[in-house]
Amino acid sequence: MTDLDDTSEAPARPPRSRSEGLGVGPVGLLAITAVALLIAAVVGRAALEALDEDPIDVQEMLDASAKAPLVTDIDARAEIGGPAPNVRLEYLDGDVQDLAEVAGTGTPVVLNFWSSTCIPCLNEMPAFEEVSQELTDEVTFIGVGVTDTEQAGKEMVERTGVTYRNARDPRSEIFAVYGGIALPRTVFIAGDGTIVATHSGELTADELRALLAENDMLPV
Repeated sequence: MTDLDDTSEAPARPPRSRSEGLGVGPVGLLAITAVALLIAAVVGRAALEALDEDPIDVQEMLDASAKAPLVTDIDARAEIGGPAPNVRLEYLDGDVQDLAEVAGTGTPVVLNFWSSTCIPCLNEMPAFEEVSQELTDEVTFIGVGVTDTEQAGKEMVERTGVTYRNARDPRSEIFAVYGGIALPRTVFIAGDGTIVATHSGELTADELRALLAENDMLPV
């Protein structure tokens, strides 16, 4: 019969080595170390190459921070039922225009905020192009690239094939005023300049048409 209170000591087992615990021998450890060093070298090289290839983008962002603000009233906030805050639109084609020159002039406006790093933005922009082509001269579509460099913004426009005008918001000023939290974000402005709806998330062409119809932004 086994005595549960037996305090006799069992023979001590030699401590297990790290290599034994991992189930690999010294040769295996050397191989793992070599692979780890190789991966570290590849990652480091890629990081250095990225820094070498992107000096213009960094400088462009620094230059953007020194420019005049795009928001004329820093206390303004977009609210449904309220007027669309005026902002300065610096288009990718080099033109500059106040939103007040477009919104509130009788033609509804759709503001679509996007970024070149946003996959849903990339997916929905062709849908916005499709609807904008159907409503030429009836609804004004304006895209706003958030936190992008000028080059990245132009590449996004070329990649998606959109032809409506697109402006830059490199410091997220306009995006913040218009309640931006996540991209993409779309703001619907009636012909009298009143914000009638907002939407966060990707839209299909049919969903966009439905939102325009629900908010009486389509021609009768």
